[in-house]
Amino acid sequence: MYEEDDGEYPAYEEDEKPRRRKGKLFGGAALLTYALIGAGLAQTITLNENGRVEFGQGVYTLKACDSFISITLTPSEAIYSGIRADSVTVYTNASRVKSVIVFGLDTVKCAGKTVKVQVYALGSATPMNLFTDSGSLAVSRALFKVNSDVNTVRQNAVTFIDGYGDNQGYSDDYESLSYDANNGAYSLVFTYPLALVADVINVTIETANP
Repeated sequence: MYEEDDGEYPAYEEDEKPRRRKGKLFGGAALLTYALIGAGLAQTITLNENGRVEFGQGVYTLKACDSFISITLTPSEAIYSGIRADSVTVYTNASRVKSVIVFGLDTVKCAGKTVKVQVYALGSATPMNLFTDSGSLAVSRALFKVNSDVNTVRQNAVTFIDGYGDNQGYSDDYESLSYDANNGAYSLVFTYPLALVADVINVTIETANP
């Protein structure tokens, strides 16, 4: 399912450090939605009624930059405690979304664009916080930046933008980005993940020009 999204980035929650840049308008947004069924690390999902795959193992395909890309979310160890998305239920020894992996991103067709990934809980239009950045900033998106130079080798063609809107390259204390030449995947790992796996119902991916 694909939808147009001409809105701005949702506001990020923050404690100490002010947001340094405004979000940019997104055009030509691609929306990927799936429904979680059951609980546990390998949750069964239904993707646009096209069969069943395992959460954390499945690949979800959509069109972006005039080509098809896929994503998967991977869970952390079951070591976290907190409050679920309903703001009432307490959880302990549970997994959070540890990383977002993007497969098949065409860095030539997507040159100069950003790719934004967000996750949502059941019945909520507000994206879940994915990770904690510096200054205790809770960030509700993963943001990949594709180099505008089409001649950049694939392993160096994608960087990430932190919660304050700054391009951090490939690693900082809160996120790290790696490229696997064997499967063409870019993996963004969160040092301090926040999104409880059991609460994730929808995933959206959007592409935008600078």
